[in-house]
Amino acid sequence: MEAPPPKSGFSFGATRELLLPATIMGCFSLYYLAHQPFWVVVACAVPMLALYALAPAWAARSLASFDRDVVRMLAARSPSELRGRYNTALGLRLFAAPALRAERKAMMLAEVGEARGAHAAYREAYEEHAGNAPLRVILGYAHASFTVGDDRTAITLYRRLLASAGTLPGVERNLAHALIRRGEDLPEALERLGRAEREANDPERQLELKLLTALAHAKQGDRVEAERLLASTPPSAASEPLRDSVREVLLGALFGALGP
Repeated sequence: MEAPPPKSGFSFGATRELLLPATIMGCFSLYYLAHQPFWVVVACAVPMLALYALAPAWAARSLASFDRDVVRMLAARSPSELRGRYNTALGLRLFAAPALRAERKAMMLAEVGEARGAHAAYREAYEEHAGNAPLRVILGYAHASFTVGDDRTAITLYRRLLASAGTLPGVERNLAHALIRRGEDLPEALERLGRAEREANDPERQLELKLLTALAHAKQGDRVEAERLLASTPPSAASEPLRDSVREVLLGALFGALGP
């Protein structure tokens, strides 16, 4: 996959770069336009310059503190607290590198169930890394893309992950699912589903994989195998959307065969 170009233009994720020009303009305005004495200008400039000097250290401490609290909240299974904690991480939000800020925002949104917001934030983090995104960002962006139905991006990223990092939990299954949803490379999808099914221990996961296999066969036009797999799977509320997808493809193929 080609590396994306660096993002152009100003990023509000690193507001430290605003401090010096804002200080200069403020001092100019106070002295030359408002005709304030020099000591007033200095008194206003010193806090801004101090903030400029201390911003990197504040950002680093805020980032480290936020990461520690995230681990604690997730261990306590309290993801609902993450948004409030992110909102109070001012050093992170104002002065951390845009890629790091976007990544933490994406993680927070994914954990609280805001899939589209997480997808946009992971895309920003991925683009800010300009082709050198770490594994965690690529994986997060791939999963977020899969969740919102951006299958083209998910397929590209999942293939990149498997090529560079080998087997990762859920990656082959999601890649196969995305391929099936797009109706492309179905033999590859079936091969990956077979490996995932052999490694799955959870009955619900095995049921999902079997129905995905049925859907792939249905999209390939193998009606007999798709119907056999569909009939061999027990009904469950969680599996109904996939089951309906298989039936829909089979019905579409039947009506297509009957002609106008």
